[in-house]
Amino acid sequence: MTKFQENEDGSSSGVVEIQLPHTELRITSNISDDDVVVSSNGFHKPQEIHHRSIIPNTKQMQCVQSVITTESLFYSGLFVAIFYGFCSGAMAFLNKAIMSTFDFRCPNLIVLGQMILLSTLLEILRRCQCLEVSDYTFQRAKTVMVASISYLLNSTFALLALGSMNIPMYNVLKRCVPLVNLCLSLTVLEKKCRPSGNVMFSVLIITVGTIVAGFGDLSFSLSSYTYGVISVFAQALYLTCVQKIGTEHNLSTVSILYINSINCVPLALAGSVISGEFRQAASYDGFWSIGFGFALLLEIVCGCVLNYSLFLCTNCTSALTTSFVGAIKGILTTFIGFFTFGGVVPNAVNILGMSINTCGGLWYTFAKYRDSVRRRNHPHGEC
Repeated sequence: MTKFQENEDGSSSGVVEIQLPHTELRITSNISDDDVVVSSNGFHKPQEIHHRSIIPNTKQMQCVQSVITTESLFYSGLFVAIFYGFCSGAMAFLNKAIMSTFDFRCPNLIVLGQMILLSTLLEILRRCQCLEVSDYTFQRAKTVMVASISYLLNSTFALLALGSMNIPMYNVLKRCVPLVNLCLSLTVLEKKCRPSGNVMFSVLIITVGTIVAGFGDLSFSLSSYTYGVISVFAQALYLTCVQKIGTEHNLSTVSILYINSINCVPLALAGSVISGEFRQAASYDGFWSIGFGFALLLEIVCGCVLNYSLFLCTNCTSALTTSFVGAIKGILTTFIGFFTFGGVVPNAVNILGMSINTCGGLWYTFAKYRDSVRRRNHPHGEC
């Protein structure tokens, strides 16, 4: 739409308003006789164009492109967050199916398959220059080795814990990772800043909820809880090491992921040989069945995709969004876990503990968000 008026000096001026098709975006621009406007019929002076179709100039197109790009980034970030949440939630049930329903107790072999697939995928993306990944060197492998060992321990013992533990209680136990993380951050990272009161209070709620829920777990298994506790400590150590490596050695998250996946291949292979999992897998009755084969393949592929989706979610959105998605995922999988794989025998103590634990997890996410906002607004203020 164009509107023009005759000025006192005889010149013309007006407003050009452009409605982009299939959107609610409008471009409005003031023009005068000195401007040359590009229309679908060529170059024209303002008084010549009237109601012809206007093509925006370069500055206007850059503005529109910026708006459209921002909108596209929002939807791509939303998709990545949902994708990560789905992969993370699905993995808990796949792990439970492999370890419990199919009774395939070979966690090192499963991790070995996941790491081979992940390292191969990242190597292909690196060679195609789709990702900026640091080269794998002996020095970098040595730097990431502690993180790799803790990652392997976390993955292995988490699978073993799910063998006898129900999914809701597994989620409850896993929410204790921030408690161990806080302790390690003060020792390994040598942080001088004490966590905020909100963070410490939320961690206390999580811990209390875990203890209460554990007392109410009628299917309590000491071995499963032991495996779960080891997994919690190993995961917290892995996350702390990744943070330390990224800060001190200037390695990106995807570079650490790449080096870690290669490091874990010989470690998982050694673990499989020492634990006799190759012999156990060879003698497994249903190894060649279609159902088990499909479940195992899905487990390996999803384990690989989960690691990469975690990186994508953190990279395309933020660490806070990733934590929030993890919290929501935990609530949904806990609810679904009540009715799958034998479910959970409901009792007042167990449900109370899970509720306290879940509230603590949500409060922890909110507290971390408050801390991040405070640091962003006061970068040179107190810790």
